[in-house]
Amino acid sequence: MGYKDIPKGKVMQWVKDTYEGKEVTDSRSPAGNWLKFTLEHIEKGSATLTMEVREEMTNPYGNIHGGMMSLVIDEAIGWAIVSLDTEMHYTSLTLNVDFLYAISVGQRLRVDSKVMRSGKKIINVECHVYDMEGKILARGGSNLIVTGMAFV
Repeated sequence: MGYKDIPKGKVMQWVKDTYEGKEVTDSRSPAGNWLKFTLEHIEKGSATLTMEVREEMTNPYGNIHGGMMSLVIDEAIGWAIVSLDTEMHYTSLTLNVDFLYAISVGQRLRVDSKVMRSGKKIINVECHVYDMEGKILARGGSNLIVTGMAFV
């Protein structure tokens, strides 16, 4: 069964059965699939991902590139939105990122995203990125707006 075929109210269980605890390489997000993250946990309004920083994700200093960190945050935010199992489709209106500490190639990170408010037209999500020892690396926030765009 493809994502488009999942009945309303069943998306969360399908996501859990299909992806939770596994490396995600075949979701509807090609950019997210490229990250090769593991969906560690998902529940209504939140998601936790982990992944290893690969060489092609780094800046000239061997640390994760700011654009890659933004992608990681945006992807985690997307999974928190999916967990709401809404009939509406959303796209980013804003994405704000604070880079706090670096993480090097070969190290793993954890990303926690949480829906703070889900309104009729706009959803607000916050996200925090940690190394595996719990040190915060970045934090981000996004406002997403309902759109009439259809899934590709």
